Amino acid sequence: MASSLDSALDAQELGGDQRALLDLIEKLQYAQLDNVKLPQIVVVGDQSAGKSSVLEAITGTPFPRDAGACTRFATEIRLRRAAESSINVSIIPDKNRNFKDQERLRHFGGMVDASMPFETLMRAAVDLIAPKNIPGRFAARDILVVEKRGPDMPLLTLVDLPGLVRNANNDQSLEDIKTIESLSDRYMKSSRTIILAVVGGNSDYVQAPILTKAQQFDPSGSRTIGVLTKPDLTESIGLEDKFIDLVKNNDKRNDFRLGWYVLLNPGPRDQGQPWPDAVERRHVEDEFFSRGKWSTVPASQRGAGALMQKLSVQLQRHIGKHVKVLRKQIQKALDDCEAELKSLGTGKDTPQEMRIELVELFSASKELVIPAVYGFYKNPPKKNFFRVTADPKGTPAQNLRARATEENDRFAMKVRAHGRKFNFSAPTGRSPTEEPPAAGAKRDFVRQEVEMLLRQIRGSEFPMDPKPRAVYMLFQSFAEYWPTFAQEHKDNLGVVCNEFLGELIAYAFPKRMREPLRRHFLDPQMKALMAKAQHELDLLTQDMNLEVQPYDPEYEERLRNWQSEASKEGARFSEAEEVLEKMLIYYELSAKSFIRNTITQVIERHLMQGMYSIFNSVAVLSMSDEVIEAIAAENKETRDRRQALKVQKKAIEEAKDICASLAMRKELRVSEDDQDNIDTSDEEGVNAAEKSAKPPRQPTSPSVRHPRRSRRESLEEAPASATPARDGRNGYPAPATPTVETSAYTVPRLESSVVSDDVTDSRYSARAPQQAPPPPPRPDKVRTEDASHGQNPSYPPTPPRSAPRANQEPGPEHYYTNATNGYASNNPYTPEPPIARESRPYASANLDPADYEKTSSRRQPSLRKIIGRG
Repeated sequence: MASSLDSALDAQELGGDQRALLDLIEKLQYAQLDNVKLPQIVVVGDQSAGKSSVLEAITGTPFPRDAGACTRFATEIRLRRAAESSINVSIIPDKNRNFKDQERLRHFGGMVDASMPFETLMRAAVDLIAPKNIPGRFAARDILVVEKRGPDMPLLTLVDLPGLVRNANNDQSLEDIKTIESLSDRYMKSSRTIILAVVGGNSDYVQAPILTKAQQFDPSGSRTIGVLTKPDLTESIGLEDKFIDLVKNNDKRNDFRLGWYVLLNPGPRDQGQPWPDAVERRHVEDEFFSRGKWSTVPASQRGAGALMQKLSVQLQRHIGKHVKVLRKQIQKALDDCEAELKSLGTGKDTPQEMRIELVELFSASKELVIPAVYGFYKNPPKKNFFRVTADPKGTPAQNLRARATEENDRFAMKVRAHGRKFNFSAPTGRSPTEEPPAAGAKRDFVRQEVEMLLRQIRGSEFPMDPKPRAVYMLFQSFAEYWPTFAQEHKDNLGVVCNEFLGELIAYAFPKRMREPLRRHFLDPQMKALMAKAQHELDLLTQDMNLEVQPYDPEYEERLRNWQSEASKEGARFSEAEEVLEKMLIYYELSAKSFIRNTITQVIERHLMQGMYSIFNSVAVLSMSDEVIEAIAAENKETRDRRQALKVQKKAIEEAKDICASLAMRKELRVSEDDQDNIDTSDEEGVNAAEKSAKPPRQPTSPSVRHPRRSRRESLEEAPASATPARDGRNGYPAPATPTVETSAYTVPRLESSVVSDDVTDSRYSARAPQQAPPPPPRPDKVRTEDASHGQNPSYPPTPPRSAPRANQEPGPEHYYTNATNGYASNNPYTPEPPIARESRPYASANLDPADYEKTSSRRQPSLRKIIGRG
């Protein structure tokens, strides 16, 4: 990607897309997205390092110094090409301010002209953002924007940060110093920030805090550009040679891969003396760098022009390589913004407008209630209320019918398993001859409970007459848990319905309406439904006391079967045993009816079917204006937040359009292999453990570049690295490209000028090679030296090979050898005798006869496979 992007930028092939790259960052800066870290260049340095002079050299505009402008907050400087020269000043307000203050700052600014000088506008902006007498003025997160246009302007955007201060003074307290450092750290720790570290030549740079911070946040030096100012003062402090080594990247501790640049600051000006223009400044710089020790610094590293070109190309490349990941993050930010806007709803002013809005929301909500109650969970058009995938946490609350079915199953199982007051069922796993414990418990119950009950309810009937009420009385005692289970089931379904309504209003209603809608409408509606369900349940539990004989034929059939079994072989059963058996049969038949009646008459009739009537649009029409306003009216904070989100959404959409068009440019498209080499993470900073684990930097000279290798190149080089290097003197092909030796490793000099994305140099050519070099032979196909030419001294002697046994499968090394060289051959095609090298057809390919025959022997079987074996 680096080579294609560099060549496109150098040849001006991107045209308007160079501006689009910077416009993309402008839109994202205006949107102030927390989850999107911007690729940008920040200017950081000590307060006396000459940072303002660097900006003046780049922009050609003197910044006011006495007013303290641009030193209390971040200042974004935009340079753009235009036919007419102009300067515009504006403010991007902090999104955490209230909307009124944001609008006040947003409307500040204008064009610089004779009636409104640049210095006046700057002073007004400083007083507006961070007044001098207000504490915490250095903590402002507003951004002052200075945009300069002109025919000779480079395409560049810089973020200037307040100068780092070592000691407190009359204008900056200790708290202000900490705030400035925190502001600088917030920008520098982002892995997508290029640090422009400004160091002054008026004092030893080892004391510069900016270099310490650069080593802290960029320990590898891959995203830092060094700028030295005031080089004319280095000789007076006896450090001229030391600073020259610094600029040449000979200082291992401050070695920056993006290089160092040196600028000459203009001398002090008298009152009213005009600021030097670009031509005058360039003349003074050329004169200074043409003599003395500073003339040894390469011309590409000195002067404002070289720095501007470096920054412009580097920033565009830096933005371009992050376009792909920015596109994904912009889309996510847009989705989040739209979701929040949807949750706020649309603002209405009159009760009639609010009533209409509620009618629409109720109608849309009922469209979601119907599939939830019926259980087919189909989303209406343009809605995604129901999940289309399984929820690992359990059945979602939106699936009302599924939740109700789960609770119904649980209730039915609970009644069947635990509804009996006494459990007479025998456990499994016992032998048939062994008496189950239920039989003993049943006999004890007959003796202790049933017989006692029959004695206590005797009346005027004759002895031996049956007592018909005994079965009903035993049943009422035996099923006394049923009302409790039914009450719990009804309450559980009430919770399920409330959770469904909570999900529904969270999806369909604006956030401001949810709590008032609950309080004024939904809670009363649910209370009414629960009251009806409770009344129905009370009737069912009261019906348990009714003495109604069973009309189910199953009762008579099961009773006759029991009587037949109990009277086998002349056995007899007592009245108490028969009464108990009648009650148990009646209990099981009644349990089925009770479960079905509870689910049908309580749950379905009043709760599930009651969901249909809740979101009835007619109910909205009958609401009073007071209730309508209590539900649908919005407060001032909501209106301000909606307006701010609309402004943010517009900026995100503009950024999305720009990013989409850029992502489709072939110069900015990143291949799958090159994408692995691009750091697209949002990691901020490096902790101490990571820094200590990193190796020390190696000095990087401008004349030696380390090309970044893609994953595919690394994989291709892996087999070669496993084999010792060989040259043409030993019978092997020499390397196709020269290599450059460094202290770290040896890398090939690529003719296509594929250099690191973070390193740029105009001396590198983007010209591609005329033709690709032939691929080297595979290691197992290259013949070693013959005995007549002598054994290769670099390798151990080749052991003699023995012929394979008759029953042994020949290995691949035997298959690819030539019989003419004294090795066993399995080639089915007999090779021709060797001929003179000058007349060999494979001489131009630098192949030996054995290699040529081995290649032919491999081709033939593949052709036979294609044609077919005859």
